Amino acid sequence: MVTGAQRYTLDLDVPGAKPCVVRRPPTFGGTVRSVANLADVRAMPGVLHVVTVPTGVAVVAETFGQAITAKAALRVTWGPGPADQLSDAQIRTRLRAATPPLLVPPLLTPYVDAEFDFAFVSHAPMETNCAVADVTDDRAEIWSGLKSPIVARQTIAADLGLPLDKVTVHVVQAGGSFGRRLFFDAALEAARISRACRRPVRLMWTRVDDTRHGRMRPATHHRIRATHLLGEVLSFEHRVAAAETDFRHGLGEIITATAAHLPLGIGNATLAQTLFLTTVKSPYHFGLTTQALTEVPTGIPTASWRSVYSANTRGAEEIMVDELAAATGKDPYRFRRTFLKTDAQRAVLDKVATEGNWGRPMEPGRAQGIAFHEEYKSRTACLVEIDVRDPQRARVTKAVIAVDVGLPVNPRGLEAQMIGGLTDAISTTLRAGLHIDKGLPLEGSYSQFHWAQQRDTPRDVRVFVLPATGTEPGGAGELGVPAAVGAIANAWARATGSKLRSFPLDFDVDFTPYPR
Repeated sequence: MVTGAQRYTLDLDVPGAKPCVVRRPPTFGGTVRSVANLADVRAMPGVLHVVTVPTGVAVVAETFGQAITAKAALRVTWGPGPADQLSDAQIRTRLRAATPPLLVPPLLTPYVDAEFDFAFVSHAPMETNCAVADVTDDRAEIWSGLKSPIVARQTIAADLGLPLDKVTVHVVQAGGSFGRRLFFDAALEAARISRACRRPVRLMWTRVDDTRHGRMRPATHHRIRATHLLGEVLSFEHRVAAAETDFRHGLGEIITATAAHLPLGIGNATLAQTLFLTTVKSPYHFGLTTQALTEVPTGIPTASWRSVYSANTRGAEEIMVDELAAATGKDPYRFRRTFLKTDAQRAVLDKVATEGNWGRPMEPGRAQGIAFHEEYKSRTACLVEIDVRDPQRARVTKAVIAVDVGLPVNPRGLEAQMIGGLTDAISTTLRAGLHIDKGLPLEGSYSQFHWAQQRDTPRDVRVFVLPATGTEPGGAGELGVPAAVGAIANAWARATGSKLRSFPLDFDVDFTPYPR
């Protein structure tokens, strides 16, 4: 991977497979009504086929350059999609309206209330969605980066009307995604195009396709209330309203995938609630603690994104923990240490506080932040330092992370996972999000979807993998994001004296959007 020798889907030499791209609708899920200049486009240099599929108009050509040029020349009349009238303001209004009320009235008890908004976020893998397909009348062979290859094969067989034993799916090394490739949109689309053209095709989603029509982390709204008295937290309530996360890939095979398609979203909602309730837990002794999820169907394509519900939910909670500490006159580190439930939790928190020199004096415009997270039998704490003296470019300058996974098997792999989680958190907390405008993101590339670059990442990052505390390894892939989100947000609040309520923090449309 480092040297460029790794072979990905579009590097494969499948005999006869020709480059293919798709002209996609100007809104999510739009349909093709007509193509005005079909004959003209078919006559363009290098063009081999122009066919309509459920997702748009596909162009197959001798080269990708010719296919892209022909795609741009198509004059298509589009039918509406399910989210044509939805923009950010309407989505936030829907989510706020769907957020259940808090149950514990503060009465005469001191309390802290807060509401938070998190934007949609692209998966933005380096490798865009792509697949190679060779479909004939009596068989199909597909190559793609897939995380659910069994249900992909079963679904493609059913869609093509072929017996399962006549469909072969090859799993190719994927160039990233953290959840995006649980869905096999490109593999199914390529199979349909190959069947329509009666030849092998090499389907590539352009970067704009991937950013605008790819699946994304849902926007969420959070309402939290904590009551406290005499230094004790009496209750902690968290209500989450989220654009529906699509789990219709099921658990990787056709039975649960079909169940997730039950009418009114019943099956999908069941999977969502199960995942939320089994992964989102408070690590603190905060009295009566409740966490609940309400999902809102929007017609916007979504998928599990790294840490799924925890990144936003636990991130928001760690911000509230800092605000609770301030309300009770306590230091954020000491406050957490008091209310954490186990010695193992306190051990990672103590490690980052010690190694990061928590509480050291810092000049104005710079501050530390700290946060904790526990999930999948693992626990981590994160301490960061932030510099906001340039208001146009807040920057995390230092990070100290401690992680306890029970039994560490690959410490270097753990270190990489935690640094990756930190980078994801820097991105989505500070600058990276999608603006939805009348049924489509405005962002279309890395120059517009502001993922963290090298200049945004701290030069001083230290990850401490604690010695074995158990006999089984816990999880790490999802673990690194939530604590880092909380730590970055808390550092920013301490540096600026502001309370954070909307993410990403710097979310201006500072670019000219590509045409739809």
